[in-house]
Amino acid sequence: MENYSLPSINEGSIPNILFLGNGLNQTFGEASWDRVIGMLSTGEYDYDETVFSEIQKVPYALQTILISSDSVNEGMAQIAENMLPRVLLPKQSELIRDFAKSGFDSILTTNYSYEIEVSLKSDFTVSTGKTSKYRFSTKRGSKPQEQFGIFKYYDIDNCKIWHIHGEAAHPNSMVMGHYYYGKLLSEIQKRVPEVIRTYSTCKKKGIDFTPQNWIDYFLIGNVYIVGFGLNPSEMDLWWLINCKKRHFADTGKIYYYEPNLDDMKHYPVRALAETFDFNYGMYHVDDDYYNFYSMVLREIRKEMQK
Repeated sequence: MENYSLPSINEGSIPNILFLGNGLNQTFGEASWDRVIGMLSTGEYDYDETVFSEIQKVPYALQTILISSDSVNEGMAQIAENMLPRVLLPKQSELIRDFAKSGFDSILTTNYSYEIEVSLKSDFTVSTGKTSKYRFSTKRGSKPQEQFGIFKYYDIDNCKIWHIHGEAAHPNSMVMGHYYYGKLLSEIQKRVPEVIRTYSTCKKKGIDFTPQNWIDYFLIGNVYIVGFGLNPSEMDLWWLINCKKRHFADTGKIYYYEPNLDDMKHYPVRALAETFDFNYGMYHVDDDYYNFYSMVLREIRKEMQK
Protein backbone atom coordinates (compact mmCIF):
# COMPACT_ATOMS: atom_id res chain seq x y z
CA MET A 1 0.00 0.00 0.00
CA GLU A 2 1.41 3.34 -1.06
CA ASN A 3 1.82 5.97 1.68
CA TYR A 4 -0.05 9.27 1.42
CA SER A 5 0.53 12.55 3.22
CA LEU A 6 -2.37 14.23 4.96
CA PRO A 7 -2.99 17.95 4.46
CA SER A 8 -0.80 20.10 6.71
CA ILE A 9 -2.37 22.19 9.46
CA ASN A 10 -1.40 25.82 9.03
CA GLU A 11 0.57 27.25 11.94
CA GLY A 12 -1.85 28.84 14.39
CA SER A 13 -4.99 27.18 12.99
CA ILE A 14 -7.04 24.42 14.63
CA PRO A 15 -8.58 21.55 12.64
CA ASN A 16 -12.21 20.56 13.18
CA ILE A 17 -12.78 16.88 13.92
CA LEU A 18 -16.05 14.96 13.95
CA PHE A 19 -16.10 12.09 16.45
CA LEU A 20 -19.07 9.92 15.54
CA GLY A 21 -20.38 7.07 17.65
CA ASN A 22 -23.19 4.57 17.25
CA GLY A 23 -25.97 6.87 18.45
CA LEU A 24 -27.01 7.98 14.97
CA ASN A 25 -27.28 4.36 13.86
CA GLN A 26 -29.36 3.44 16.91
CA THR A 27 -31.81 6.17 15.92
CA PHE A 28 -32.60 4.00 12.90
CA GLY A 29 -32.86 0.70 14.77
CA GLU A 30 -29.25 -0.46 14.52
CA ALA A 31 -27.77 -2.60 17.31
CA SER A 32 -26.78 -0.93 20.57
CA TRP A 33 -23.44 -1.73 22.21
CA ASP A 34 -25.27 -3.92 24.74
CA ARG A 35 -26.76 -5.91 21.85
CA VAL A 36 -23.32 -6.24 20.24
CA ILE A 37 -21.91 -7.61 23.50
CA GLY A 38 -24.87 -9.98 23.68
CA MET A 39 -23.85 -11.42 20.30
CA LEU A 40 -20.67 -12.70 21.98
CA SER A 41 -22.63 -14.76 24.50
CA THR A 42 -21.78 -18.43 24.84
CA GLY A 43 -25.08 -18.94 26.68
CA GLU A 44 -23.48 -19.63 30.06
CA TYR A 45 -25.23 -16.74 31.80
CA ASP A 46 -28.32 -16.36 29.64
CA TYR A 47 -30.49 -18.52 31.87
CA ASP A 48 -29.88 -16.44 35.01
CA GLU A 49 -31.19 -12.88 34.64
CA THR A 50 -29.90 -11.87 38.08
CA VAL A 51 -26.35 -12.90 37.28
CA PHE A 52 -26.58 -11.37 33.81
CA SER A 53 -27.74 -8.01 35.26
CA GLU A 54 -24.78 -8.02 37.65
CA ILE A 55 -22.37 -8.73 34.79
CA GLN A 56 -23.74 -5.64 33.04
CA LYS A 57 -22.40 -3.54 35.94
CA VAL A 58 -18.85 -4.58 35.04
CA PRO A 59 -16.90 -2.24 32.66
CA TYR A 60 -17.69 -2.99 29.00
CA ALA A 61 -14.16 -4.20 28.26
CA LEU A 62 -14.53 -6.90 30.91
CA GLN A 63 -18.16 -7.72 30.08
CA THR A 64 -16.99 -9.06 26.73
CA ILE A 65 -14.56 -11.39 28.51
CA LEU A 66 -17.27 -12.82 30.74
CA ILE A 67 -20.04 -13.06 28.15
CA SER A 68 -17.77 -14.78 25.62
CA SER A 69 -16.06 -17.02 28.20
CA ASP A 70 -12.81 -15.33 27.16
CA SER A 71 -13.32 -16.18 23.47
CA VAL A 72 -13.40 -12.60 22.20
CA ASN A 73 -11.31 -13.44 19.13
CA GLU A 74 -13.85 -15.88 17.78
CA GLY A 75 -16.70 -13.54 18.63
CA MET A 76 -15.13 -10.64 16.75
CA ALA A 77 -14.94 -12.68 13.57
CA GLN A 78 -18.62 -13.65 13.85
CA ILE A 79 -19.79 -10.11 14.59
CA ALA A 80 -17.73 -8.69 11.74
CA GLU A 81 -19.71 -10.64 9.14
CA ASN A 82 -22.84 -8.69 10.12
CA MET A 83 -21.11 -5.32 9.91
CA LEU A 84 -19.89 -5.27 6.32
CA PRO A 85 -21.36 -2.57 4.00
CA ARG A 86 -25.09 -2.72 3.32
CA VAL A 87 -27.89 -0.47 2.05
CA LEU A 88 -28.95 2.23 4.53
CA LEU A 89 -32.33 3.77 5.14
CA PRO A 90 -32.62 7.01 3.10
CA LYS A 91 -33.01 9.29 6.15
CA GLN A 92 -30.12 7.53 7.90
CA SER A 93 -27.84 7.99 4.91
CA GLU A 94 -28.88 11.62 4.49
CA LEU A 95 -28.27 12.54 8.13
CA ILE A 96 -24.85 10.87 8.28
CA ARG A 97 -23.87 12.42 4.95
CA ASP A 98 -24.92 15.87 6.18
CA PHE A 99 -22.61 15.46 9.17
CA ALA A 100 -19.73 14.09 7.09
CA LYS A 101 -19.95 16.86 4.47
CA SER A 102 -19.90 19.75 6.96
CA GLY A 103 -16.27 20.69 6.38
CA PHE A 104 -14.43 18.60 8.97
CA ASP A 105 -10.71 17.99 8.52
CA SER A 106 -11.17 14.38 9.60
CA ILE A 107 -13.86 12.04 10.89
CA LEU A 108 -13.17 9.63 13.74
CA THR A 109 -15.55 6.79 14.52
CA THR A 110 -15.65 4.02 17.08
CA ASN A 111 -17.99 2.05 14.80
CA TYR A 112 -16.66 -1.12 13.22
CA SER A 113 -19.23 -0.81 10.45
CA TYR A 114 -19.27 1.41 7.37
CA GLU A 115 -22.36 3.63 7.54
CA ILE A 116 -20.27 6.77 6.98
CA GLU A 117 -18.61 5.37 3.86
CA VAL A 118 -21.90 4.05 2.46
CA SER A 119 -23.67 7.36 3.12
CA LEU A 120 -21.01 9.09 1.00
CA LYS A 121 -20.87 6.45 -1.72
CA SER A 122 -23.87 4.14 -1.95
CA ASP A 123 -21.97 1.41 -3.82
CA PHE A 124 -19.05 1.38 -1.37
CA THR A 125 -17.92 -2.14 -0.64
CA VAL A 126 -15.08 -3.88 1.13
CA SER A 127 -14.38 -7.58 1.73
CA THR A 128 -13.00 -9.34 4.77
CA GLY A 129 -9.21 -9.35 4.77
CA LYS A 130 -9.01 -7.46 1.48
CA THR A 131 -7.71 -4.00 0.70
CA SER A 132 -9.89 -1.23 -0.72
CA LYS A 133 -9.20 1.46 -3.29
CA TYR A 134 -10.57 3.93 -0.75
CA ARG A 135 -8.27 2.82 2.09
CA PHE A 136 -4.99 4.70 2.48
CA SER A 137 -2.05 4.79 4.86
CA THR A 138 0.23 7.63 5.94
CA LYS A 139 3.09 5.32 6.83
CA ARG A 140 4.01 1.72 7.57
CA GLY A 141 3.78 1.17 11.31
CA SER A 142 4.89 -1.50 13.75
CA LYS A 143 3.03 -4.82 13.88
CA PRO A 144 0.49 -3.66 16.52
CA GLN A 145 0.07 -0.30 14.75
CA GLU A 146 -0.74 -2.15 11.55
CA GLN A 147 -3.11 -4.47 13.40
CA PHE A 148 -5.14 -1.56 14.80
CA GLY A 149 -4.87 0.48 11.60
CA ILE A 150 -3.56 3.52 13.47
CA PHE A 151 -2.14 5.06 10.29
CA LYS A 152 -4.95 3.89 7.99
CA TYR A 153 -8.02 5.80 6.86
CA TYR A 154 -10.71 5.83 4.16
CA ASP A 155 -10.93 8.78 1.81
CA ILE A 156 -14.26 9.18 0.04
CA ASP A 157 -15.18 12.43 -1.64
CA ASN A 158 -12.39 14.15 0.33
CA CYS A 159 -13.82 12.95 3.65
CA LYS A 160 -11.16 11.17 5.71
CA ILE A 161 -12.61 8.48 7.97
CA TRP A 162 -10.66 6.76 10.75
CA HIS A 163 -12.02 3.62 12.43
CA ILE A 164 -10.24 4.19 15.72
CA HIS A 165 -11.40 0.91 17.33
CA GLY A 166 -10.91 -1.18 14.22
CA GLU A 167 -13.21 -2.25 11.39
CA ALA A 168 -15.27 -5.22 10.33
CA ALA A 169 -13.26 -6.03 7.19
CA HIS A 170 -10.25 -6.63 9.44
CA PRO A 171 -11.64 -8.51 12.48
CA ASN A 172 -8.25 -8.66 14.24
CA SER A 173 -8.28 -4.85 14.34
CA MET A 174 -11.56 -4.69 16.29
CA VAL A 175 -10.99 -3.45 19.84
CA MET A 176 -13.20 -5.55 22.09
CA GLY A 177 -12.22 -6.88 25.46
CA HIS A 178 -9.76 -5.69 28.08
CA TYR A 179 -6.75 -7.27 26.36
CA TYR A 180 -7.27 -5.32 23.14
CA TYR A 181 -8.07 -2.05 24.89
CA GLY A 182 -4.79 -2.40 26.79
CA LYS A 183 -2.82 -3.04 23.61
CA LEU A 184 -4.38 -0.06 21.86
CA LEU A 185 -3.76 2.21 24.85
CA SER A 186 -0.11 1.13 24.82
CA GLU A 187 0.22 2.26 21.18
CA ILE A 188 -1.54 5.56 21.95
CA GLN A 189 0.89 6.16 24.81
CA LYS A 190 3.83 5.60 22.46
CA ARG A 191 2.46 8.08 19.91
CA VAL A 192 1.57 10.97 22.23
CA PRO A 193 5.18 12.01 23.13
CA GLU A 194 6.02 12.10 19.41
CA VAL A 195 3.07 14.42 18.76
CA ILE A 196 4.03 16.69 21.67
CA ARG A 197 7.61 17.03 20.42
CA THR A 198 6.75 17.51 16.75
CA TYR A 199 3.87 19.92 17.34
CA SER A 200 5.93 21.96 19.81
CA THR A 201 8.81 22.21 17.32
CA CYS A 202 6.45 23.32 14.57
CA LYS A 203 5.02 26.05 16.82
CA LYS A 204 8.46 27.33 17.80
CA LYS A 205 9.61 27.45 14.19
CA GLY A 206 6.32 28.85 12.91
CA ILE A 207 5.86 26.02 10.40
CA ASP A 208 2.90 23.83 9.47
CA PHE A 209 2.19 20.59 11.29
CA THR A 210 1.32 17.47 9.28
CA PRO A 211 -0.82 14.91 11.13
CA GLN A 212 -0.09 11.23 10.61
CA ASN A 213 -3.01 9.53 12.34
CA TRP A 214 -6.25 9.98 14.28
CA ILE A 215 -4.41 10.44 17.58
CA ASP A 216 -2.76 13.60 16.20
CA TYR A 217 -6.10 15.01 15.08
CA PHE A 218 -7.74 14.27 18.44
CA LEU A 219 -5.00 16.05 20.37
CA ILE A 220 -4.69 19.23 18.31
CA GLY A 221 -8.23 19.67 16.99
CA ASN A 222 -11.64 20.91 18.02
CA VAL A 223 -13.33 17.55 18.61
CA TYR A 224 -17.12 17.39 18.19
CA ILE A 225 -18.36 14.20 19.89
CA VAL A 226 -21.76 13.07 18.61
CA GLY A 227 -23.68 9.86 19.28
CA PHE A 228 -21.10 8.47 21.67
CA GLY A 229 -21.79 8.04 25.39
CA LEU A 230 -18.13 8.12 26.49
CA ASN A 231 -18.65 5.36 29.02
CA PRO A 232 -16.05 5.61 31.81
CA SER A 233 -14.77 2.17 30.77
CA GLU A 234 -13.38 3.67 27.51
CA MET A 235 -9.94 3.81 29.09
CA ASP A 236 -8.05 4.60 25.89
CA LEU A 237 -10.16 7.67 25.12
CA TRP A 238 -10.27 9.03 28.67
CA TRP A 239 -6.49 8.72 28.87
CA LEU A 240 -6.19 10.62 25.59
CA ILE A 241 -8.66 13.25 26.82
CA ASN A 242 -6.48 13.72 29.89
CA CYS A 243 -3.40 14.17 27.67
CA LYS A 244 -5.26 16.72 25.57
CA LYS A 245 -6.03 18.81 28.64
CA ARG A 246 -2.50 18.52 30.04
CA HIS A 247 -0.45 19.11 26.90
CA PHE A 248 -2.74 20.75 24.31
CA ALA A 249 -4.94 23.02 26.40
CA ASP A 250 -4.15 26.01 24.16
CA THR A 251 -5.25 24.23 20.97
CA GLY A 252 -8.57 22.54 20.29
CA LYS A 253 -11.51 22.01 22.63
CA ILE A 254 -13.92 19.12 23.11
CA TYR A 255 -17.58 19.72 22.28
CA TYR A 256 -19.80 16.98 23.70
CA TYR A 257 -23.34 16.45 22.43
CA GLU A 258 -25.12 13.85 24.52
CA PRO A 259 -28.83 13.77 25.37
CA ASN A 260 -30.19 13.74 28.92
CA LEU A 261 -26.92 14.45 30.73
CA ASP A 262 -29.00 15.94 33.54
CA ASP A 263 -30.27 12.42 34.33
CA MET A 264 -28.62 11.22 37.54
CA LYS A 265 -27.52 7.96 35.91
CA HIS A 266 -25.28 10.08 33.63
CA TYR A 267 -23.76 12.04 36.52
CA PRO A 268 -20.31 10.33 36.36
CA VAL A 269 -19.87 11.22 32.67
CA ARG A 270 -21.18 14.75 33.21
CA ALA A 271 -18.80 15.25 36.14
CA LEU A 272 -15.88 13.95 34.08
CA ALA A 273 -16.86 16.28 31.23
CA GLU A 274 -16.75 19.22 33.62
CA THR A 275 -13.43 18.09 35.08
CA PHE A 276 -11.87 17.92 31.61
CA ASP A 277 -13.35 21.25 30.49
CA PHE A 278 -15.71 19.95 27.82
CA ASN A 279 -18.16 22.30 26.18
CA TYR A 280 -21.54 20.62 26.57
CA GLY A 281 -25.23 21.44 26.90
CA MET A 282 -28.25 19.96 28.60
CA TYR A 283 -30.51 18.43 25.99
CA HIS A 284 -33.67 16.67 27.10
CA VAL A 285 -34.75 14.02 24.60
CA ASP A 286 -37.61 11.55 25.02
CA ASP A 287 -37.90 9.64 21.76
CA ASP A 288 -37.17 12.02 18.89
CA TYR A 289 -33.46 11.40 18.44
CA TYR A 290 -33.58 12.22 14.75
CA ASN A 291 -34.53 15.83 15.49
CA PHE A 292 -31.97 15.92 18.31
CA TYR A 293 -29.12 15.00 15.96
CA SER A 294 -30.42 17.39 13.31
CA MET A 295 -30.33 20.17 15.92
CA VAL A 296 -26.81 19.12 16.99
CA LEU A 297 -25.63 19.40 13.39
CA ARG A 298 -26.96 22.94 13.16
CA GLU A 299 -25.20 23.87 16.41
CA ILE A 300 -21.89 22.41 15.25
CA ARG A 301 -22.04 24.26 11.96
CA LYS A 302 -22.65 27.55 13.80
CA GLU A 303 -19.75 26.84 16.17
CA MET A 304 -17.39 26.05 13.30
CA GLN A 305 -18.21 29.38 11.63
CA LYS A 306 -17.15 31.45 14.65
